[in-house]
Amino acid sequence: MKRSLIQYDFNALSILTSEKKYLVMLILLSVLICTLYLFLLPSLPDGALVFYAIYFITPLQVAFAIGFGVLISLVITLNVYAYRIRTSSRKSLTVGSILASLVNGLCCTPLIPSIVALTGVSTPVLYSISPRIQAFFEFNYGYFYALSLLLLLVSVHYLSRNISCCVNKVT
Repeated sequence: MKRSLIQYDFNALSILTSEKKYLVMLILLSVLICTLYLFLLPSLPDGALVFYAIYFITPLQVAFAIGFGVLISLVITLNVYAYRIRTSSRKSLTVGSILASLVNGLCCTPLIPSIVALTGVSTPVLYSISPRIQAFFEFNYGYFYALSLLLLLVSVHYLSRNISCCVNKVT
């Protein structure tokens, strides 16, 4: 029998919310990760996690912080549940959520200058190329964050599908 795409997600969420330990895990992780992102997103231009940056947070960053917090918590909780019932293909789904979180490190961390330096370019070339690349990610961060949220949603969907299939086979 063919199911609708979103039916898997509802099944997995109903399974998680029916068991108290997974519901508590989901809520606690969501609060912790949302709080971390509320401080992390506005402090990225400084290149370090600074607590005063919360005063400069934008409404778009608040929305992304909540989205990241809830979806990453859901991916973690679903992975824990999937591990408990021993479903397959957990690794590839976790890789998607890690890639979704990597975008945060591209705009203002030493990641891009380090990659450019590894190519063997001279210091003047490094100082002329690196800021342009980082500025591209900084000015377009909304698009990259939206792509990150999409990757997290895909991870949640595939995890939900694996869990729903396994639970349906067991019952």
